[in-house]
Amino acid sequence: MALQILRIYKLLIFFVLFGSLLIIRLFYLQVIENDNLVTQSLSMRIQEVPIEVARGEIVDRNGLPLTNTAQHYKIAVFPGQILNAAMVAEQLSELTGISELNLFSQITENHRPFKIKSKIDAAMGEKINKALIPGVVVVTEKVRYGYLPLAAHIKGYINLADNQGVSGIEGMYDDILKGNQPEYAVALVDAGQQIIPGLGYKRLRLSSHSDPSNVVLTLDKQIQKAVENIVDKHGIKGAVVVLRPTTGEILAMASRPNFNANHLEEYLNQSSAPLLNRAISPYQPGSVFKLVTAAAALEQESIQPGDVFFDPGYIEVDHLRFNGWDYDKGGRGQITFKEALAYSSNPVFIEVGLKIGAESLISYAQKFGFGHKTSVDFNDEAEGYLPPSDNLYSGELANLAIGQGKLEATPLQIASLVATIANDGIKVVPYVVSKLTNADGVVIKAYDTPPGIRVISPRTAAQIQDMMMAVTRYGTGQAAYVEGIGSAGKTGSAETGRKNADGQSINHAWFAGYAPVKNPQYAVVIFVEEGMSGSDIAAPMFYEIIKEITKL
Repeated sequence: MALQILRIYKLLIFFVLFGSLLIIRLFYLQVIENDNLVTQSLSMRIQEVPIEVARGEIVDRNGLPLTNTAQHYKIAVFPGQILNAAMVAEQLSELTGISELNLFSQITENHRPFKIKSKIDAAMGEKINKALIPGVVVVTEKVRYGYLPLAAHIKGYINLADNQGVSGIEGMYDDILKGNQPEYAVALVDAGQQIIPGLGYKRLRLSSHSDPSNVVLTLDKQIQKAVENIVDKHGIKGAVVVLRPTTGEILAMASRPNFNANHLEEYLNQSSAPLLNRAISPYQPGSVFKLVTAAAALEQESIQPGDVFFDPGYIEVDHLRFNGWDYDKGGRGQITFKEALAYSSNPVFIEVGLKIGAESLISYAQKFGFGHKTSVDFNDEAEGYLPPSDNLYSGELANLAIGQGKLEATPLQIASLVATIANDGIKVVPYVVSKLTNADGVVIKAYDTPPGIRVISPRTAAQIQDMMMAVTRYGTGQAAYVEGIGSAGKTGSAETGRKNADGQSINHAWFAGYAPVKNPQYAVVIFVEEGMSGSDIAAPMFYEIIKEITKL
């Protein structure tokens, strides 16, 4: 009896375990794997045409989209559903104006579903779909880069052939943005390849992979628009960078000439290099580098803002004569160090540079971020060039002190310099990506910015701030002064070593500044390639940008 009860007990355990396993398997197949099985079964009875590349969104700090901001309409054709190609070609031609012969040729030569290359609007698309033409359906497609190429150099672009990010954010975060779920327009058909009643044409993703993630930038779309509008109004070749001094957030970054990534092939061989991001490309900084020379001298307390110098309009170093930019007007005579920055005196700053020495000047330049990348991590960001301090002869040091010679820096590096001064001497790392989110906006990863590093003392920073305010109040940057909130900055006109047809030196134009003067919110750098004069070209643009973005 006991043996029989034991056998029954074992059988009960077996059936319970078997039943549990069966239930678990059914749950897995019907719930967890349901989408996969449906997709697999459908894939045996579908005719599909790809209509959209699957990539995550790039959005600004407020969640406003910078990608997929527009859509267009495409005619998808399924030849397997067309019994009378001539009739379909005639109907489509009447509705669209496309050559009937062209349409007939495409329909008869393509055995797989395809898209007709044509431009149609929403009204036309609706008209075609209402006509119920066999084997024809109009679908909407997102335009990855919209119709206005806003922040084009920041976003970068992809190779549409393989959905591969090439430059900018698209390249840097390709693994994050790239999805494995291209969307298709599909015809759901039965075993006889006829449309299944009630199902017809659908949009489907034929993969079970997870959705791509979104990249949230520090950019402010409204500020970016304002900056680009002003840049385009002036028609410059160059770059603008707007930083938040206390955090290092890049609020705007524009480079010109611009490009439209939807039509990349049009820009590949242009001599003006529109694909080049000039905001992270190296150029001679000219007189904006005098801020570094001033910081090194003031920090060492070898010079004070009120110290008096004599500016005869030129200075001789090792039998080389270095003229002031305003040499033709004669020397300024006795001026203070503060006035020397305001009027951008080459002779005074060369004298100061020689006094503090190459090792000290280059050391401070390195602390401010010159000679190495900013950690923004763009693949094509330049390091710039900072000459080594050893074996730097006096003439080279004289050039370095005023931002000339072999020295090179990017507009982003100059923006970081200004932001450090505006932030009372604390240098924060510039950055452009703040976090990653999923399709529902849930944060997957947030990027913590490292704490700032003190480069110069608060006292030195305050002294330079005061000197930079003199530049906009009565110096070379008066065109950049913003009434009401005040502004501070430094002009620059960097020699390129080339001359124009009139024999005039060709210069790059710079203005680097910040506003408001109390609690600065924006560090702004304007670089105009071959713009000639920082005072005449770049400073007025700074004024326009600050006036516009402080309204937002």
